[in-house]
Amino acid sequence: MVHFKKIYFLFFSFFLGCAQLPIKSEPQVVAASPIQPPDLPSVEITVLGRKLQETCFDFPITINARVEYWIDYFCGKGRSYFAKYLERSEYFIPYIEPILKQNGLPTDLVYLAMIESGFNNLARSQAKAVGPWQFITATGRRYGLQVNGWVDERRDIQKSTLSAVGYLRDLYSMFQSWELAAAAYNAGEAKIARAIRRYGTKDFWIIARQRFLKSETRDYVPKIIAAAILSKNRTQFGFSEKKIRPSVEEVIAGDGQVVKVVKTDHVVPEDALSEVREDGFLEEEATILDSRDSKVLEVVSDQPLAKPIPTPHITKTGEVGGEELIEFEVKSPADLLKVASAAGLSYQTVKALNPEILRWCTPPHLGTYRLKLPASTKEKFLKTYNQESYSKAVEFVSYHVKRGETLAGVARRYGIKVDLMSDLNGLSARSPLKRGSKIFLPIPIDRAQSLSALDLLDPPDRRNRRKKRRSRVRSQRYDEFMLDKKKQG
Repeated sequence: MVHFKKIYFLFFSFFLGCAQLPIKSEPQVVAASPIQPPDLPSVEITVLGRKLQETCFDFPITINARVEYWIDYFCGKGRSYFAKYLERSEYFIPYIEPILKQNGLPTDLVYLAMIESGFNNLARSQAKAVGPWQFITATGRRYGLQVNGWVDERRDIQKSTLSAVGYLRDLYSMFQSWELAAAAYNAGEAKIARAIRRYGTKDFWIIARQRFLKSETRDYVPKIIAAAILSKNRTQFGFSEKKIRPSVEEVIAGDGQVVKVVKTDHVVPEDALSEVREDGFLEEEATILDSRDSKVLEVVSDQPLAKPIPTPHITKTGEVGGEELIEFEVKSPADLLKVASAAGLSYQTVKALNPEILRWCTPPHLGTYRLKLPASTKEKFLKTYNQESYSKAVEFVSYHVKRGETLAGVARRYGIKVDLMSDLNGLSARSPLKRGSKIFLPIPIDRAQSLSALDLLDPPDRRNRRKKRRSRVRSQRYDEFMLDKKKQG
């Protein structure tokens, strides 16, 4: 009987204790943004005991345990990485935000790209998502990006941002929630639609409490919110203050804005100012300065009245930069090494400014191609590249077909993607080849460029030991090929 009373007492005490547990406070919900976000008033937001100085957001901000966890993580263990992202953001955010705003999307969606790639044009995930917005091949093509063996426009900051705008707009139209749109960007719209049906709610935070979504997706929105808060309040959390970098012929005005100094004796009439649109661009059709087929063309479209925003780019070593670029329409294929030489730049610089080009030359199956070069090189490039004496010829290695060979077989023998050879020769991969006929390989005759031309489009799979030796094997195949050429000669 005594034991029964003790058990009864403990059982009663347990429920009494549970009834007296403190109730958790509701999370702070700051803003909910429609498809065209208005100018939201600043409200008081407290995070980790800090009252934020900058509280103007156009993406819905909810402060809860997961958001504070990721803020603490980015300030702690992940600090070195986030500091690098903040450094890159000084080049990428000024370029991406106007595109989002012009298309009626919340400008704070720029932090989705920060979480996706760390603002890296060359970023590539294990799922083979590529570029600053981390598109997989199918989604990228669905939204107008070219992805093939010659170019991967997922790496192009302008084109990929416009595609991301279209995708995010469609996701918002489906779910009428920016949190769910962001989650669908990560997990796919079908997964989020199933989650809504299963739990009968369109509240992301309720769905995120369940285990139906992967932890990566459940933490995706908290990461975006954490990135937005830290980026706008960086000094409060110990990060360095945003730097203002005036370039050549620029000064910092009294209001802190970077403005470009233009020396001219021409006085702009007041009537001309009425032609300027609200976004600061002149209403002007695209024009071509030089229409001769044999010459390089400078493409001029929507030239801004004020200083153009520098185009951000990342080098292979991870260095970030931003320059005012001009597009030049060149006859394709164009050798990037010769383009770089004409512009007085290094080959690596031209590749970094045109990250979508995967090879050493522009696609040979296109008539022309638009290359981006610094505005400061305009005169030198046009003068040098347009000279008749300047060699612009692109020379590919030729191969004499043996009996029974196919294009796919030759490509497989030398470790080259068959699609590249199909485009270059205008032939089907399986079409039979005539013995003794000559085909071209997408390899330059110059050996200095040849090894870089044989680089893999897809990095080796770590799980496959045979693929680890691919680059060395390709170098050996090139040596064997050149030896065969000498014997045939």
